[in-house]
Amino acid sequence: MTTSLALPPKPPAPRPARMSWAAFVTPVVMAGALWLMTHSPYSLAFAALGPVAAVMSLVEGRRGRGRESRTAAAERAGELARLRERLEAAHEAERRALLRSTPGAAAALDGLDGTRLWKGEDAVVSLGLGTVASAVAVSGDAREADELELQRAAGRLECAPVVARPESGVAVCGPEVLARAYLRGLVVQLYSSLPPGRLAPPELMDAAGRALGEWDWLEQLPHHTAPAGGVVPRLGVFADARLVPPGFTAVVSLSSPIVAAVEVFPSGAVRGGGSWGGAVPRERELLEAAVEPELVSRANAERFAATLASRAAGLGLGAASRSLPSEVAFGDLPAAGGLGLRASIGRTLHGIAEVDLVSHGPHAVVAGVTGSGKSELLVSWVAGMVSGRSSDEVVVLLVDFKGGTAFQPLAVLPHVVGVITDLQHGEAARALSSLSAELRRREAELARLGVRDVAEARGALPRLVILVDEFAAMIDAFPDFGGLFTDIAARGRALGIHLILATQRPAGVMRDALVANCPLRLSLRVQSEADSRWVVGTDAAARLSASTPGRCILSIDGAATEVQIARTTSADLGELATATGRHAPPRRPWLDPLPAVLTRGDLPAEAGPQVVGLADLPDQQQRAMLQFRPEEAPVVVLGAARSGKSSVLRLLAESAGVESIVVGADREQAWDAVEAAAERCEDAGAADASPLVLAIDDADAICARLGEEYAVAWCDRLSRILRDGPAAGVYPVVAAQRQTGPLRGALRLARETVLLRQASRQDHVLAGAPAELWDEGMPAGGGIWRGRRVQFLAPGPHLETVDGRRVSEPGEPPTRVPLVPARGSATVLVSRAPARVVSRARAAGLPAEAVIDLTQPPAMGALTPEALLADGRLPTGVLLVGDPDAWMGRWSLFATLKARHPVVFAGCDAADVRALTRSRALPPPLAPGSGAGWLIFADGRMRRCVLEAA
Repeated sequence: MTTSLALPPKPPAPRPARMSWAAFVTPVVMAGALWLMTHSPYSLAFAALGPVAAVMSLVEGRRGRGRESRTAAAERAGELARLRERLEAAHEAERRALLRSTPGAAAALDGLDGTRLWKGEDAVVSLGLGTVASAVAVSGDAREADELELQRAAGRLECAPVVARPESGVAVCGPEVLARAYLRGLVVQLYSSLPPGRLAPPELMDAAGRALGEWDWLEQLPHHTAPAGGVVPRLGVFADARLVPPGFTAVVSLSSPIVAAVEVFPSGAVRGGGSWGGAVPRERELLEAAVEPELVSRANAERFAATLASRAAGLGLGAASRSLPSEVAFGDLPAAGGLGLRASIGRTLHGIAEVDLVSHGPHAVVAGVTGSGKSELLVSWVAGMVSGRSSDEVVVLLVDFKGGTAFQPLAVLPHVVGVITDLQHGEAARALSSLSAELRRREAELARLGVRDVAEARGALPRLVILVDEFAAMIDAFPDFGGLFTDIAARGRALGIHLILATQRPAGVMRDALVANCPLRLSLRVQSEADSRWVVGTDAAARLSASTPGRCILSIDGAATEVQIARTTSADLGELATATGRHAPPRRPWLDPLPAVLTRGDLPAEAGPQVVGLADLPDQQQRAMLQFRPEEAPVVVLGAARSGKSSVLRLLAESAGVESIVVGADREQAWDAVEAAAERCEDAGAADASPLVLAIDDADAICARLGEEYAVAWCDRLSRILRDGPAAGVYPVVAAQRQTGPLRGALRLARETVLLRQASRQDHVLAGAPAELWDEGMPAGGGIWRGRRVQFLAPGPHLETVDGRRVSEPGEPPTRVPLVPARGSATVLVSRAPARVVSRARAAGLPAEAVIDLTQPPAMGALTPEALLADGRLPTGVLLVGDPDAWMGRWSLFATLKARHPVVFAGCDAADVRALTRSRALPPPLAPGSGAGWLIFADGRMRRCVLEAA
């Protein structure tokens, strides 16, 4: 494709400077007019100004024109310099493209084991590096010498391949040794570019050379038959160019090993001009005869032919005449055995197909679309590796990201240390930690043994094979695995860790650093030739038939072979498991997740009463027992409904080993317990008292039931306990669903947080836990504590009574106040329904004259509060009752009575109490429907009370 560049436009020529005749004539006319008016000879002096000004204007114009010309020339020089840079870049890109399409003989020999073998698009060869016509053109009207030089240079491409079509005939002239070495280079180029089926053996004119056996190696080439419509190269060796017969369009004359002259003729002509005659694109026409030739020795050519024959035989190309069986039974294959991990996996045209992850690996890539037999290949490979080996020699970890059952038959093998089919939620991070820990453990073990490689450890470490199906899908879902597997690929050989990574389309997913450590490749049928070439270096896998599952291309260090994979049955695996014998279970690098239900029977025998559960430590490949000591409080337990928070709360209280009080959602109980604990925190001698665990369940529900005003006061007391409780011997443990309102500030004072299952990922993150550890299906009692995934013990059947310790306590019982006061005493009562109270009192036997109702006008001769205060002696029990308004109207009387007698508030609210007592203290809350009230003592103490009729 032609690349067009354009010369920069020429700058416009500066306008020529001209004399201004108006400036010349005007002063002369004005001077004449002045002389006519003044007759002064001095006025004629003004006439000289005209010529002087005109001359100066002309000089200045010419100077300005020169400056403009120099500026324009400098700008154009810069544009031409930039154009030269673009031209050089275009030439370099064109040169690289030509070298990729016809790389030459040296590149062909170097690429025999690579992915470029038989990837050519056309039957062309490079005659050497020389100067050819370029596809780059510089357009524009070139007149200057530098512009003409740019256009000439644009059409010339130096150090580029000079190409020819061998089917049009290439004759090599010169000394026979040089000519044959040069011609061998052309053959190497051509037969490494096109596969058998597209290229026939050459028609070679060199009778003397054939007599000497110089070209016997051509018989090994797999291009042994002429395909219909295929390319037939015509090559010849001649002593002189004058001996070249008609029919050769290119004649190469070698005078030395470093330079050759190329002549090109139109097709069918004997000699003539420099046109390719349509044989190659015009932009590759030769411009100069001299080229740099490439010479190939006979030994290299023979190795080249042998390598091509081997590759073709492995792929069933060329001379291969036998056919592979459509099905192979695993039981018919011999056990590979021996050192390393050699395994028999199927049959090739030449016998048993064997692969060894140690000598051929250390890691492998397997590709294949659904239905191609990929799962069967992996099962047979694992079976072949463990055949004849114990679990002390090799263990296998299986990861099926699809979550299917492809690997389930392998679970019977004692070598399998895990079949993982679920990497959801936090399992991905757990897997990363477990495998990273296995790397560290093996490094430490090798260091302890004083060896550098697992092969030198003499069986102290079994080789670990990690087999991952649907690797590409796993990397898409969890990109962090890419770095881990790249690290394993780099360090796995010495540590004895080997990867088998299977996927449908590995191209574009696996990192280059990972693939570089996977020289062992297997490709079953894939969707495209590009996928096949990416895996095994040839497009043969894309041509495999869908009717023959299990047919694959095996590539070991670039050498490809066609294989029919063996089919392994459940009976075969059962025999392998039986033949292995009884061995101690192998160490598992990947522990199972924590159980959904954990009982004390699941704990180690040495677990004490302080153990409350297990913690998952994947980075250490073990589990740790969770212990709770009161000194670790305050602790907050957060969890959604049915997450097990109440059970965990009681479990912590039980395991503390000290007296425990568990507070439920009853607001009276919660208020009294927190108030008592807060008072203990203010007591200077409380530290000497017995330690106490205060466990508060459903703290957020308690706040909701208390109401806003009581909730603020209760949370304030709770904050004091969380802050000062441990110093006073009070160790709080608080459970809640959410941290809302005033409770949020209090719970922030906790030293530790146990995070059980949350309602949503957002709640999980807001609670301070990593997002990847959120698990919507986390079982009850499972959560995050101290940065670890933990599982707490399931609750017992009778957790409320444990070893005689209190694990639950009701609120303080209300004081009983008789509705009929005792003889000689008085009861001061505030009620929003005084008439109802008076009716109850009279029904209980209190005489009418012993009742003082402030809401009613005093009767003639009835007892008044003033008389009662003045006399001070009470002949009988007296009941003074009134509503809050009546008492507020006689507040001095209320204050006097309050100082002498307890005051009962019945059917009132906290606002009434605070208004009449002139106190900011809140009375203890009352349970709805309990019929309780408050009893205010003279010293200001407040207690709940109940009015009793008898």
